[in-house]
Amino acid sequence: MTAREFLEFAGVEVSERNLYLLGQYVGKGDFYASFPDASVKSEDGEFLEELADEPANFQAFLEDHS
Repeated sequence: MTAREFLEFAGVEVSERNLYLLGQYVGKGDFYASFPDASVKSEDGEFLEELADEPANFQAFLEDHS
């Protein structure tokens, strides 16, 4: 799943800011703001959409950073 698709999956607006925050969330800085069609993986290399606690943890992260 791409970063853009993950944001849609999480039910949040696909914007440069949210792509940036997704990069911050997984420890990749502003990578997804520059490359929104890159696959989203956790720091452990797992696809984010396959983790049981996603997208809930990312949604909570967004709430903390708004």
